[in-house]
Amino acid sequence: MSDIPKNKDFFGKGKELIRGVEWDWENFKSTEGFPVSDKLLDWVIGQDNVIQEVKLALDEWLYKIKHLQKIKWYKPYLDPNAEKPTLSKILTPGPYLLLLGEPGTGKSLIGKAMAEHLSTLYRKHNIKRFDVLCWQNKLLPSNPKISIHPAGEGKALLKRLARSEQKKSLWKHAFLKGLMVILGGLGLIVLSIAVMDLIMWIPLIGLTNAFLKNAILLSIGASLMFFTCFIWQVSKLLGFGLTGVNIGGAARSFAPKLLVDASSQDVPFVDATGHTSAQLFGSIAWDPLQTGGLGTPEHQRVTAGDVHRANLGILYIDEIKNLNPHEAITLLTVMEEGCLPVTMRSLWHGADTAAMAVATEPIPALFFLLAAGNYDSISQIHPALMDRILGYGRVVRMNTDMPNTVENRRKYVQFIAQEVKRFNLPPFSREACIEIIEEGRRRANKRDALITRFRPLISVIRTAGTLAMNKGKRIVDIEEVKEALEVHCKTIQKQLLEHQIQEQGKLLEIKPIGSKLGTIYGLAVVQDPISGEMTGCVLRVKAQMIKKPKKRNLQGYYKVTGIAKDAQWISDSVEKVRSVILRKYGVDIAQEYFTHIDFSQAHGVDGPSAGVTMAILLCSLLEKKPIRQDVAVTGEINISAENEIEITAVGGVHEKIKAAEAWNFKKVIIPAKNYEYSIEPSDYKVHVIGARTLDDYLKEVLDGN
Repeated sequence: MSDIPKNKDFFGKGKELIRGVEWDWENFKSTEGFPVSDKLLDWVIGQDNVIQEVKLALDEWLYKIKHLQKIKWYKPYLDPNAEKPTLSKILTPGPYLLLLGEPGTGKSLIGKAMAEHLSTLYRKHNIKRFDVLCWQNKLLPSNPKISIHPAGEGKALLKRLARSEQKKSLWKHAFLKGLMVILGGLGLIVLSIAVMDLIMWIPLIGLTNAFLKNAILLSIGASLMFFTCFIWQVSKLLGFGLTGVNIGGAARSFAPKLLVDASSQDVPFVDATGHTSAQLFGSIAWDPLQTGGLGTPEHQRVTAGDVHRANLGILYIDEIKNLNPHEAITLLTVMEEGCLPVTMRSLWHGADTAAMAVATEPIPALFFLLAAGNYDSISQIHPALMDRILGYGRVVRMNTDMPNTVENRRKYVQFIAQEVKRFNLPPFSREACIEIIEEGRRRANKRDALITRFRPLISVIRTAGTLAMNKGKRIVDIEEVKEALEVHCKTIQKQLLEHQIQEQGKLLEIKPIGSKLGTIYGLAVVQDPISGEMTGCVLRVKAQMIKKPKKRNLQGYYKVTGIAKDAQWISDSVEKVRSVILRKYGVDIAQEYFTHIDFSQAHGVDGPSAGVTMAILLCSLLEKKPIRQDVAVTGEINISAENEIEITAVGGVHEKIKAAEAWNFKKVIIPAKNYEYSIEPSDYKVHVIGARTLDDYLKEVLDGN
């Protein structure tokens, strides 16, 4: 049983002052009234070391920005007509931050919390942020000019210039509209006279030749109507202000365009995960039918990229390993130079568009790069980019678990209260909180730890809250949490296991009844390569050993089938089993016997935990003792110069035990280290036993011992 009490002492004794509210941990009934912080940084749980590194990096970033502001880095950019230098001469690289960890540990939450914290620091130290305007270059239209203005001023300047431009457009609009009305009206009058003359045969303007007269009138009227339509079409295509429509976000105006709006008081957090070059670095709109017409000036077709919108803020890129080499090198260039011109970056349209000739002046892009990924990202990130991160930043590991202490159990209650507030759910009872904490312990695969992969638990909280509301309950109780866990929030691997048991059970030769010679049930795990979720599975392993005849000149063999091709782990286990049997019985199973081990219906097994399964099988055959079929085993076998053959710990023990439980096994034998470190026996219906040596396993498994 667990040493952690589940009564009033589960959350410790006494009261605690939390954000001005006195909270009674010993006697609280539910999370109702729990003081949830408004700061996202306080929402991050179980990542104390990461938060320390984040704050240190932000302090380093703040000192850098304060120095740049002191030397007025922005001065050349205030005037659109001034020459724009790159910032690399005054810019020091870094800091950068790379967070590595499993999905669901809070990497994106940390990024948003960093932006919120940075907003507070900027206000405290009076750090200036800037709007970015793009201006028409009258001498070289394909090279639009850039200017920056204190936050909010650029937007106000644009409004003033836009109003002035609008007044000019209104005059132009009125003139053209008046001209069209006059020409169109005259044309209609002339055409009407010609039609009336044809109908009523009224002699007009002294002409006796009716045909010639009407022909002249029709020609004049048609010409006036043609010129009216011509003026309307030309004004539409060239942007003379008749339509008054902004198509695709681009206005047909010679006023500047607002590329970056920094009027918000919050530091920008730009999530560029999965974005391509055009989104990351900006682009030039190439299709005139989508940008306001042929008359749309070049500077109105410029779109800023993520690196520009994140200026003096946080640029967050998750799964940064997915950046292609071209994007990684461009990002590296921006990081070093602190600015980037916007040009045509679409790979779909190359030299077939005039937008390829357009490139703006350099646009400031001073951002704090927060990258994230799984552990395999280290070897897959572009080497040059990884070198800069290691040299001018830091790589931080996200914790997947935290100690199962009173303090951290209290943090779990905070986590539950946060999600209740975020999703507008009913409060959770004390017992419901304890059940979620216990699930966090089970998923950590450690007896004294709690998992920090909170995203799967958020699903449990939301589902339990919905179940309670469907029942009309004001408080979520333990029944709803258990129903969510056991029915609605099962991993896809667990669903597949249940399907296998229900639909394919008759096809699989798994029958945990009686005793058999040469047949054993081992336990393994299957891991989803994307989500990292694991589920256990039961393997039926069979073996046969035939003594090599002495009179015949035959070569013995040792074969293992049913394993995955190029399976490194199990190949090592196969070799170790041969050495272990030689040590224990003085028998070489590859020379003196024809030995064959088969993982029946396993469909490609790999992993070190198959070692003890194979060793017990061969021991059973050599000792001629049957194996109990209601017992499942797992463990890694090790060679030894001593008499005892040690069985060491393996991974995924919780999932393996649950699989054995689902197949109605009575007993599961696991390594003693796993039993002491990872397992709480009361969590399972099946009897779990820890064993240290191969002899300990044999005592529990072989029938007749």
